[in-house]
Amino acid sequence: MKTIFLVRHAKSSWNNKFLKDQERPLNKRGLKDAEIMGERLKQNFRCPEKIICSSAQRAKETTEIIKQIWFPKKSIEFTNMLYEQPASNILSVIQNSHSELNSIALFFHNPAITYLGNLLTSLSIPNVPTCGVLTLSCKVNDWKSIEIGTCEMLDFNFPKRK
Repeated sequence: MKTIFLVRHAKSSWNNKFLKDQERPLNKRGLKDAEIMGERLKQNFRCPEKIICSSAQRAKETTEIIKQIWFPKKSIEFTNMLYEQPASNILSVIQNSHSELNSIALFFHNPAITYLGNLLTSLSIPNVPTCGVLTLSCKVNDWKSIEIGTCEMLDFNFPKRK
């Protein structure tokens, strides 16, 4: 069985209109929300074996905050393959993971996270909010076998959820 954590970056700042989209940092709420979600993930799940993060600043900051709480000894792989990519490209990142791994966490963006989560689970989640996490379980032995509708949702959590 494989476990996938699809993590949307926390709330970002729009204060500096001169920054490129990829350079936008987290705002005050985003910093707080990332800590909240790091604690929830630590309480409910073992740390993922592999962590892959979008190259965008807001995703990097979210990952680093959650890392300190949930997976402090793990390294993070940063890639452009999770920034402004269609769900099919992100699915290929998952499918190309090493088969000996049983869990991966991907930190990236909407709308791709919501779309991919819905495709993999055959559900209709309208929106994954900022710093929301979809935790999926896939009853397969190899990541290459993960396709549309092959996963079940174990959890859907986000900062404003009580």
